[in-house]
Amino acid sequence: MDLDNLSSNSENIENTGFLILKAFKSNGTQADEVLGWEEIYPFLHKEDEHNHYMDVQKRAEEHLRNQGYATPDPAGLRLTEVGYKAVQELDDQDLSQSNAR
Repeated sequence: MDLDNLSSNSENIENTGFLILKAFKSNGTQADEVLGWEEIYPFLHKEDEHNHYMDVQKRAEEHLRNQGYATPDPAGLRLTEVGYKAVQELDDQDLSQSNAR
């Protein structure tokens, strides 16, 4: 098993999830509102130099869902109450970084 690759994949998933949360905050998304894919995709590509492959994006969505932050919606992702609180805790310093941690 390639532990470096596994760690890298995990970091990519967490980073992509973090960028999605940043997109929610940047767009002023409220709890139980949907942020459309047309608003999420440009934000991901603008904020991060890494390509967001569909498998990483899907796993990041699962990660956010498992944490209770967002749920899938046909138009995009729906921010939950838990996710809204997490987004509100993101400070401006976090939003200026391109990596999650």
